[in-house]
Amino acid sequence: MIRLALPFLVVVAVASPAAALGAAPVRVMSFNIRYGTARDGDNAWEKRKGFLGETVAAFDPDLLGTQETLAAQRDFLAEKLTGYAALAAGRDDGRDAGEMAAVFYRKDRFEKLDGGHFWFSETPDKPGSKGWDAVLPRVATWVKLKDRTAPDDKPVLFINAHLDHRGEKARLESARLIRTKVAELGKGCRVVVTGDFNAGEASAPYTGLFGKFEDQPSPLVDTFRLAHPERGKNEGTFTGFDPGATGGDRIDWIGCSRDWDVRLAGIDRTARDGRVPSDHFPVTAVLRPAAPDQKLTLRVLCYNVHHCEGTDGKLDLPRIARVIRAADPDLVALQELDNTTKRTGGVDQAAELARLTGLHGAFGKAIDFQGGGYGQGILSRFPLGARTVHPLPGAPKQEARVAFEVRVKIDGRELAFVTTHLDHQLPAEREQQAAKLNDLFAGTESPVILAGDLNTTPDSKAFTALTAKWTDATAGKRLLTVPVDRPAEQIDHVLFRPAGRFRVVSASVIDEPVASDHRPVLVVLEPVAK
Repeated sequence: MIRLALPFLVVVAVASPAAALGAAPVRVMSFNIRYGTARDGDNAWEKRKGFLGETVAAFDPDLLGTQETLAAQRDFLAEKLTGYAALAAGRDDGRDAGEMAAVFYRKDRFEKLDGGHFWFSETPDKPGSKGWDAVLPRVATWVKLKDRTAPDDKPVLFINAHLDHRGEKARLESARLIRTKVAELGKGCRVVVTGDFNAGEASAPYTGLFGKFEDQPSPLVDTFRLAHPERGKNEGTFTGFDPGATGGDRIDWIGCSRDWDVRLAGIDRTARDGRVPSDHFPVTAVLRPAAPDQKLTLRVLCYNVHHCEGTDGKLDLPRIARVIRAADPDLVALQELDNTTKRTGGVDQAAELARLTGLHGAFGKAIDFQGGGYGQGILSRFPLGARTVHPLPGAPKQEARVAFEVRVKIDGRELAFVTTHLDHQLPAEREQQAAKLNDLFAGTESPVILAGDLNTTPDSKAFTALTAKWTDATAGKRLLTVPVDRPAEQIDHVLFRPAGRFRVVSASVIDEPVASDHRPVLVVLEPVAK
């Protein structure tokens, strides 16, 4: 049951019942790491292996498939990526000789049930065998896993492959062999397939893997194309060590069976000082098990991130990104973001959080600050449309306040998502700002979600004015967000209008006392047909 954007009046986004309860998604990465003995000069393995390990760790995969992996590279990653188990076989002898299609899985998440290897040839069980018109032996490694977080769910079959770079017939037959192995090994399993397929989207191997064969639909779908239905010009995954090489074919794929929800899928363009960690960009996907009777929901996260500085005094964007990723949100309202300011090292924090989470991102400036801007941000699973910064009323000597609105288009219909941060000192200022928010969206028939640090409690005049026009998604809940170490008040809120357009499935505070000086609020909404 693969679902993404559907007509708005039916659904805004999809999450499984487990998602509503906060179960962790499965994070998948496929990465051709370039064989370590290649004479690549400044891009030689010893000069880039640390960067490559950091790139993998930044995505924090639960399942990782690597290609062109020599035994020493497997061992390096096994040491660098603590908490993972590895399974691999050299393509030449089934042991340590030659390149490997290594699989890594997080040991605290998965228990190994079975595993093995097969070669892309007419004799797939024979180590070192070369098939059809292939130039070199090619191997796939597979592992069957039990998810410790859902032990009663189906096992996961994870296959990682590397197809021949020259043999056209070999690539097609190899793709078909993967389908055969999915049928043989994957009975009763959810399936994930990663690999470097050395072929583009219009190729015979792509159709062999994802298209119909003998009038039968493929058991697999292309996660990237499902998440990005319209083909773009910059979807290439082979870099040749050039970070600007984003054109060309998308030859690295992540496929999955049809009983997953594809939450995110992308191409990781990580670069540093004009260099990339390999001659391929890694590709990623975030998946959730789908259930036949799952509810259609929208996960909204509201988070004042205190310019990504924690209560320990550390400026740590990856830590904030981990909090966001763990919530698996569809929409994120961020307050107190910096944009290229001196105090936070000139970083565009909205853009960096978007990169680290795999979400679309935008920044709305409230004030000029330290050579840059300070304000609010929005992250979204869906592409962002029109963006508007609405000034809110306030005294001249008070910090300027804004509401930042982004339109999210879903199947031709729009949802307005708004984040705001009201005055922190004067109740009268907050009351004026609340009245302005009511006026800005008065009479709208399309759905609007407002999330932010309102600096006011549910019993205040400002909040009462808002809830006269908006529905409080956290009403009746004791969701305490500040002080972060011992929360005693709720000043962070999620509201929506018109009334009756959503049903509140759940509302909770995330137990995170260090990353910021506020705790984030997560609300799960179920759209209601008009």
